[in-house]
Amino acid sequence: MVVKKITGDAVGATRSSAETLIQHLLRELPELVAVAVVDTASSKMVAAYTATPKFDPYKLTGRSTDLFRGLQRMLAAPWLQGQQVTDLVVVLDEQLHCLRPVGQGRQIVYLVVRLADTNMSLVRDILRRHAF
Repeated sequence: MVVKKITGDAVGATRSSAETLIQHLLRELPELVAVAVVDTASSKMVAAYTATPKFDPYKLTGRSTDLFRGLQRMLAAPWLQGQQVTDLVVVLDEQLHCLRPVGQGRQIVYLVVRLADTNMSLVRDILRRHAF
């Protein structure tokens, strides 16, 4: 049996705001598979929740930060200057992965849901409303 709880490495207000965000997401997407809030500067996990042992939030943090940094480098191209990443959605056979920068890009929210449980529009709307 999987113990479903919010974990994390941060303390204080940073951890508290990340936990609050995760609780809001869980209320609206109770079937979500995993969610992590990651510090972009250090690639450290601030707080995370997983409903399955398949998703190790500690392994997701570095990879999601690398992906976000790659997007930021891409935006340095002259034809993309002035553009900002609002979210990145990866659709797999059975899962939807969504990354959204928060806190003026200081953190990333990485959320995973099963496609059978929800849809991309709903996930993006929920993240837009709660992760800013």
